[in-house]
Amino acid sequence: MKKEEKDEYDKTYGLFKFKRPLPSEIESAMGLVGESILFKKLISADYERFYDPIKIPEEGDWLMTHKEYGQTYNEYIQKDCYQVDPNHNVIYIHRISSNDDLIKDELFHNVITLLEAFFIGMKVYLIDEGNSNYINNNNENNIENSNENNIENNIENNGENNIENNNNNENNNENNIENNNNQNNDNNDNKQSNESNEKIPINADQLLEKLKLEMPEDAYCLFGIIDNDIYTETLLPNGKRLIKATYGKRSVPDRVSIFSLARFDPFFNFNGKIKNLSKEQKYKISLILLKRVCSAITREICYMFGMKNCTFMSCCMNGTNVAEFDNKQIELCPICLRKLITNIRANGEDIKTYRVKKPLIVYNRFVRMRDALENFSGLYENELKWFDARIEFLKTLI
Repeated sequence: MKKEEKDEYDKTYGLFKFKRPLPSEIESAMGLVGESILFKKLISADYERFYDPIKIPEEGDWLMTHKEYGQTYNEYIQKDCYQVDPNHNVIYIHRISSNDDLIKDELFHNVITLLEAFFIGMKVYLIDEGNSNYINNNNENNIENSNENNIENNIENNGENNIENNNNNENNNENNIENNNNQNNDNNDNKQSNESNEKIPINADQLLEKLKLEMPEDAYCLFGIIDNDIYTETLLPNGKRLIKATYGKRSVPDRVSIFSLARFDPFFNFNGKIKNLSKEQKYKISLILLKRVCSAITREICYMFGMKNCTFMSCCMNGTNVAEFDNKQIELCPICLRKLITNIRANGEDIKTYRVKKPLIVYNRFVRMRDALENFSGLYENELKWFDARIEFLKTLI
């Protein structure tokens, strides 16, 4: 490596002095020793031409303010992996509907097709139910508790994607208590008239606990998605409760996650009321949300596999703030793809010693991903070109 190149790699960024990995570190992180020649090629051949280096962090980016350790393939299989097994191999998407779904059914089913391609070899089922057991009961409890305990709730729109943190949801947007009280009063009026389209924020902790109880027997993981804004609660030393708005919350050991679309809505506002929009505006919003939810769901389910934020290349598993989300790619880098493919194919065998027996699954996944993305009304034009080029290249290796 030339001195100029080495100097570039030695630069650090952000509060925790993030350094971009060297090519040798990237190749080592793939952990391909012992695999078949064909599998190695399909995963990593000419990767520098097809996969971008990890983006140099800029002001406001995730890596400027968060400490990330990365995760090599060997680290993954040694201590972090949550394995798929033959009795628990179904991914369930529980769509907790509200009175005005932001993404319509005909568009949302394309998400399921994409997930079946992304997590090739696993079944993906959609649970689509009404909201009475999840929203109405929670709202009544939340209104009571809010009024009794005088919860402090300050606005702090820090623009960070709270779902990145496994259990704490540290980085969050907090609502003002005035807005919270207005919502509660509006909701009390609503309960009598039942005519408003207002969506009251829901307790994410309660939702997560309900989802844990409803985990199907054959489920590998259960991912809940809701249109309402959601929040978490923290008991402070002074006995008061702090409410924090969040994009979602997960329990990786339980392989359950809840995620809200509300703040992905370009027309989201803090008093929770939905503006009157034309059909054309609603459709455009649906497309924006559709792309955002594809990125959110794929990475959230990857967390359920024990995968951590990627620090090696441009990847769907890179840590991301809200401002970075629309530019986030849908595909995994070779290191993270290796983790996913091996876990699914091992299917309960000891992943530490497992070697992929049918390497063409890598090629087949690229083809299925390409076909799935073609259904998204032109949302993934650049991605489709990338998949076409990668598929044509891999054909020369088979």
